[in-house]
Amino acid sequence: MRILLIHSDYLNYNVKKKTPVAEEIEDAKHDGSFDDSLVVFTAVEKEDEDNPQGIVKNLVKEVLKTNDQVKAENIVLYPYAHLSSSLSSPKVAVEILKNAEEALLAEDLNVVRVPFGWYKAFEISCKGHPLSELSRTITADSEEEKIERKPSKWQILEGNKITEIEDFTFENKAFKQLVDYELGQGASDEGEPPHVKLMREKEICDYEPASDVGNLRWYPKGKLIRDLLDDYVYDLVVDRGAMPVETPIFYDLDNQAIYEHAYKFGERQYRTDTKKKLMLRFAACFGAFRLMSDSFLTWRNLPAKIFELTHYSFRYEKKGEVVGLKRLRAFTMPDFHSFCADVPASLDEFSAQTDMCLKTGNDLNLDFEVIFRATQDFFDENEEWMYEIASKFNKPILLEVLPERHHYWVCKIDLANIDALGRPIENPTFQIDV
Repeated sequence: MRILLIHSDYLNYNVKKKTPVAEEIEDAKHDGSFDDSLVVFTAVEKEDEDNPQGIVKNLVKEVLKTNDQVKAENIVLYPYAHLSSSLSSPKVAVEILKNAEEALLAEDLNVVRVPFGWYKAFEISCKGHPLSELSRTITADSEEEKIERKPSKWQILEGNKITEIEDFTFENKAFKQLVDYELGQGASDEGEPPHVKLMREKEICDYEPASDVGNLRWYPKGKLIRDLLDDYVYDLVVDRGAMPVETPIFYDLDNQAIYEHAYKFGERQYRTDTKKKLMLRFAACFGAFRLMSDSFLTWRNLPAKIFELTHYSFRYEKKGEVVGLKRLRAFTMPDFHSFCADVPASLDEFSAQTDMCLKTGNDLNLDFEVIFRATQDFFDENEEWMYEIASKFNKPILLEVLPERHHYWVCKIDLANIDALGRPIENPTFQIDV
């Protein structure tokens, strides 16, 4: 959580308009005026969802500590999303602010919580003494008790045989480079890939100096190569029952579902500078999920498969990370979603997509190195199935078992080629989302 504490002569606010994530409020909450107040502007962040009770505890502790020094008549909790680009879900944010309000009220203080999710006009007058403006980062951890995420378990998997990495004899240089890179022991991201020189010499594409970094211009030969790859992928997925769709590239961050999904991606959001809070998509998931949620489906339609070749998707990658074709801010990405009725159906679909992705390696003469990832619970429940999938590769693969689910997937495969600098380039990747 990020907070900004202002000791003010006064704070006046009035609500203007609801956003899709606005809480319902009574008429008395539509405006407010408070003299001599410690105003606590708050932004609840994604990581706060792991331990909301710890966040409330440490927020209250910080507010009490500051108020003991400034001795304000009122405490005002003011939700202010602009302090962070990695916000929690609205539901968790409101819960944390309500619990903080109750905890502060229990300390026999005058406490007011300004409504969440409303556009508001406000006036504030800062007192201007040395403690009147303070910023803090609130975490759930205390100095005495740090909460640490358990590390993943990394092993080598060959069919149904598991070998500890230190006991494995590497005979494939590319696979060793992949393992080293994943464990943080391999090549760094420094150095320009050789393909940057080639893409210019062969007149495939080049940087466009009149655009943002990571936005390329494609010459005729490069455009032809891309179009041929587009056709290849289109035929591949349609042959497997996918229905092509097209969805917008802009999404409104005032929409609750978009807001919750987008903020899982944090600072890599690529936003537009307009009156409306719009974000350029970083994948086609937004449009796919919304399209399917508005469709009438029965069990007979499942698995329902849709496909979009996104020209373009956008990610606000750090400027120093954007090099050639390895990482871009504007890129093409085929997105294939299969909506399944249950876990057994998703296992069947995952197996079919494994075969499809292996076919791309054969068709395009690519020698993939493989990372197979799963949560511990998923691995325990589907161990024989995972061995069956691993056997499809006929080679050793890297197995990562996560102690618990950190993301929205429970099982995932990354197929990667190793570039000239010893770094893995993922393509393709597929996973089971829950």
